[in-house]
Amino acid sequence: MKSRHAYFLLFLLSSLIAYPGFAQNNKPFLSNLSATKDSPLYTTYAAAMERSEFTLDEGFHFMFYDPEQGIDFTTDTGGDWCLAFKRGANYVYKLKNMFKEPVISVSYPDMVKYEYYPFEDVKVNITFLVYSSRIAIQDVTLTNTGETSTEFKIYPFLKNDYRVFNDIEFHKEQNAITFTHEELPDSWVLGHDVPYVDEVYDVFMLSEPSDRMTSFRSYQWGNVSIPLQIDLDKKHKYVVWGRMSHEDGSRCRHTNPSPRMMVLLNNDKSKILTETAPRWERADQNINSYGFYSIEFGNFGDIISGDRYQISLMCGETGTYAVLNGSIGNLDSLNADRNNLVLKKMDNIPTPTNMKKDVWGSGTEIRLFWDAMGKNISYNIYRRDYRKGGIYELVAEKINRNFYTDKNIQGDQIYGYIVTAIDNNGNMSMPTEEVSNIFGSDFITDMKYPDQIKTDVKDLARVIAMQKTVILDPGESKHFRIIRGFARDDQDLTEITEQARNLFTENLDKYVEDNEKLYTKIPEYSFDDPDKEMLYWSAWTLMRQVMLPPEEKSSYNYYVFSREPTWGWGHGGQVFHESLTMHAYAYMDPVSAMNSQRVYSERQYENGYINYRTGSFLDEIIEYKGELTSSAPWYAWQNWEVYKITKDKDFLEEMYESSKKFYNFYVSNRDKDDDGLCEWGGHAVLECVRDGRVAVWDEVGWPSNFEAVDLNTMLVKEANALAGMAEELGKTDEAKEWRKDAESRTELINKTFWDDQTGFYYQVDKEDHDFTFKKENDLKRQEIIGFLPMWAGIAPVERADQLVKVLTDTSKFWRKYGVPSLAADDSYYNPKGYWNGPVWVEWDYMIVDGLIQYGYKKEAKELVERVAANMIAQLKKDHNLWEFYSPDDQWAGYHKTYIWAGIINRMIMDVANLD
Repeated sequence: MKSRHAYFLLFLLSSLIAYPGFAQNNKPFLSNLSATKDSPLYTTYAAAMERSEFTLDEGFHFMFYDPEQGIDFTTDTGGDWCLAFKRGANYVYKLKNMFKEPVISVSYPDMVKYEYYPFEDVKVNITFLVYSSRIAIQDVTLTNTGETSTEFKIYPFLKNDYRVFNDIEFHKEQNAITFTHEELPDSWVLGHDVPYVDEVYDVFMLSEPSDRMTSFRSYQWGNVSIPLQIDLDKKHKYVVWGRMSHEDGSRCRHTNPSPRMMVLLNNDKSKILTETAPRWERADQNINSYGFYSIEFGNFGDIISGDRYQISLMCGETGTYAVLNGSIGNLDSLNADRNNLVLKKMDNIPTPTNMKKDVWGSGTEIRLFWDAMGKNISYNIYRRDYRKGGIYELVAEKINRNFYTDKNIQGDQIYGYIVTAIDNNGNMSMPTEEVSNIFGSDFITDMKYPDQIKTDVKDLARVIAMQKTVILDPGESKHFRIIRGFARDDQDLTEITEQARNLFTENLDKYVEDNEKLYTKIPEYSFDDPDKEMLYWSAWTLMRQVMLPPEEKSSYNYYVFSREPTWGWGHGGQVFHESLTMHAYAYMDPVSAMNSQRVYSERQYENGYINYRTGSFLDEIIEYKGELTSSAPWYAWQNWEVYKITKDKDFLEEMYESSKKFYNFYVSNRDKDDDGLCEWGGHAVLECVRDGRVAVWDEVGWPSNFEAVDLNTMLVKEANALAGMAEELGKTDEAKEWRKDAESRTELINKTFWDDQTGFYYQVDKEDHDFTFKKENDLKRQEIIGFLPMWAGIAPVERADQLVKVLTDTSKFWRKYGVPSLAADDSYYNPKGYWNGPVWVEWDYMIVDGLIQYGYKKEAKELVERVAANMIAQLKKDHNLWEFYSPDDQWAGYHKTYIWAGIINRMIMDVANLD
C-alpha cells in the first residue's frame, strides 16, 4: 500500500507541474536563471510602474552579448553605462577579453543580477536596478577567488555616441560628477504637443571615494564627430524632404555605412551643404533610420524663390545614387517641398577614401590626407566653421595632391573638413565623411599614458569616467554602488542627488521579492523546449515593463509601446490594436489590465467615439475630411476577454456600457451607403491598423472606397462579445439583439466578400460589390485579413477548409517563420517591408485563434512553433522583442521593445493543452 501511495503522490506532483499555477521550487522561472549571451532572454530594463513617470523616463538595454562591446547598459539618447578593469598593462573592457562571460541569474522588468570574471581570479557580481524613471543603481561586489592577493583598477564610465556631455563639473568631496546631456524630441513629439525634457541634468555617483574623476572628447584616438546642431526655436525657411527608396521599393534604411547627401545652390560649388547641416525647428537627423532625407536651405543664408538647387544622395551600403534638380518655391507659402527619390546605379566619380588627419602645433595646424585616386582626378577641400553656421566653404580648389594642410586655426575654433574628387570635365564626387580639428582627448590613450593628454574637458565630451583602485586578499570581497540620476534642472538635480545618496544603503533584495510575488500569478506550463520557455517569460517581462502609472489626464495606469524609444510615436500612449496584449497581461495583473481598458472609457465621447490614441498627456484626435479617426473595433472583444480572466462584474458592467456606445458609433458613422456593410472612415489608412505598404491601399485605392472585409468581420466579433457580456449581466433581451446583429452581418459578409474561384475573402468595391475597382479583379489581393472570418467564427466549415488550404500553401502564407501579412506570391510581397510581407505577431495570434475554433489543432500548434522560432532566434541575437519579423529569414524590425510582440505568450498558452 505504501509503495502504491507513493507512486500516486509522484504522479500527482508531475501532473501539477504540467498545469498552470504550480511554481517549481517555489520560485518563479526568472529567479532561477543561468542565462548566457546565447539564451533567448529579453534584457531591457525600466522602472517598475509605481516608480515611473512619462516625461523623463530612462530605460536601459543590457549589452552583454556582443564580443566587440563592453558589458554595458545602453540607452537611446542618455549615453551608455560601462565598466572596465585594468591590472598592470592589461585593460579589459570588451566581452571577448573577459576571462568568463556574464551569466544572468535573475531578470525582471526593472532589474537584473549577473556575474562574470574580467580576470581569472576576480569575480564580479552585479545587481542592476532601475529604481525609478530617473535613478538607476549598479550594485557591485568584487571577490578574489585566487590564492594570492591582487590589485587592479576599476573604471565606471559613461560613453555617449548619440550626442555629447556638457557642463561637466567634478565634486571630489561628494564622489560625484554632474553634467548635462540632450534628449531631443522628434517631429512626432513636437507635432503632438507632448511634453519633453530636451536638456537633462545628470549626476554620476560612487558610494566610496574614487582615485580620480575625469572626462574626454572621445573613447579612443581618431576623428571626433561633432553633433548635429539643432535649433528648435528657429523657424524653418525652406525645407526639401522625402523618402529614399531602392529600385525594389524598399526604403533606404542602412545605417552602417549611412547614406550621404550633398546640396548645391545655383550650381555654386564654392558652398555646399551635407547631411550634417543644422536643423531648424526639428530635431530629426537630416537622413534618418526610417529612410527619409531632409535639408534646410536657410543654411545657405539669403535665398529667393526660383533659386535652383541640386540634391545628391548616395547609399553607402549599395553604392546607388539619386539626384534631384529643383527650384525654391514660394517662400511665403508652406516653405516645404516633398520629393521622394529612388536610388539607382549611376556612373559617378567615386568618393575619396581613407580620410585621415594629423594635428600639429598644439592644434594650430591640421594635415588632411586620403588615398590618391589617379592622374585625371583633382580634389576640392571644404571647411565648415562650427562657430558660424552649417555651410562648407571651398578653401582649396582642384589640388592635384592627396593631402592638404590648414595652417590658419586660431583660438577655440572648431572646424570640420570634407574632400570631393573632381574629374577633367568638372564633375564632382560626393564628399568624404567629415574630419574635425578636435584632438588629443581620448579615454583609451589615457589608460596607457595617464596625464599625457588633454582631459577634464568641460563640454563636447564623449566619455565621463571614474577610477578606483581595488586591493583584495584571497577570498576577500569588496562592495560599492554606482548610481546615475537624471533631473530637469539644477534644483531638481539637488533633490535627485540627495535621493540617490540615500539609496547607497537600500536593500535591493526586496525588489526581487516584489517581482516574484507578481510573477507567481502567471500560468506555468511544462516546456519540452527551454528556449520557448524563456521566450514565454520574456514576453511577460515586456508586457509589464511598458506599463506606466496614472498621471495628468489619465486616472488609470496605461501603457506605451516602448519604454526606451528613439521615436516619440512609441511613447505617446495606448491604442486598441496594441491592447490585444491585455488578453495575456490580465493573467499577470488583472487590476492594471482592467484599468488600462478604462483609459479608453474615461475619455470616450458622449456619442461613443474613442480617439485614435490615448495617453497621460495625449488625446490623438485625427480629423480627416471632417471625420474623426478612431481605431479598429476590437474594444468589446478585448473587454470581454479581460473579464473572462478577471471575473470582475463591476468591470464588466462598466465596460459593457462603454463597448455598446463605441459599437453604435461605428455602425452609425461607417456605413456611408446604408447597405449594412461598413467602410473604414476618418483617416482610413490609420484607422484600419494596417497603416503602410498595404497592397490594396497602395496599388488600388484609398480604404474608404471599399466595403471592408476586415472591419465588418471585427464588428461581428464585437457584436458577439457584446452578446456574451449582456448574457453574463442577465440582459437576455439585449443579448438576443446582439446575436441577431452578428448573424445579419455574417450573412452579408459571406454573401459579399467570398470568392469561390480562389477560396478566399477579399475587399469589394463599395459601389457595386465586385472585386474590380480600376482594373479587372484588382481587389483580389490575398492579404492576411482574408482569414479573419475564421477568427470571428463566421466562415462556413467548407469555406474554412478552403481557407486553410490557402493558409498552408508554402508558396503563399505557410512560411518558415509564420503567416505574413501578404501572400508571398503577390508581386508586392516584401518579407522585410511593412504590411506587405512581415509577420505581425498579434495578427498571427488571431490566425491561431481561428484555427483552434475550427479544429485545426495541429496547424495551430505548428504556427506558434514557427512564429516562436524567429522570435527566439532574434532574442539570441540582440535580446530584444520587435514590432514584426520576417516570415522567411531570421530578421526583425523596425521598432524594438515593442508591446505587440508580447502576445506570443497567449499564443503559447492557447496551444499548450491542445490534444
